[in-house]
Amino acid sequence: MSARKLLLFPELSDHGVPSGRRYIDRLEAEGKFPRRVPIGAKRVGWVAAEIEGWVSAAIARRSRNVATQVAVDSVA
Repeated sequence: MSARKLLLFPELSDHGVPSGRRYIDRLEAEGKFPRRVPIGAKRVGWVAAEIEGWVSAAIARRSRNVATQVAVDSVA
């Protein structure tokens, strides 16, 4: 069984997510951010591997967008 880690909100910025709570709430509600895990009566966390995957996907999208823009610029 692999080790899993939950990240609390303040730890998200250490893992590449410098967004505020309301923005994260909105992204999560839209299905664009990993879902939180309840870990107590008033405490939630996020699965570290899912957050790392989300950050990697954001970087990949940026890379694809840059490559597409370069291709468009070279044709124009």
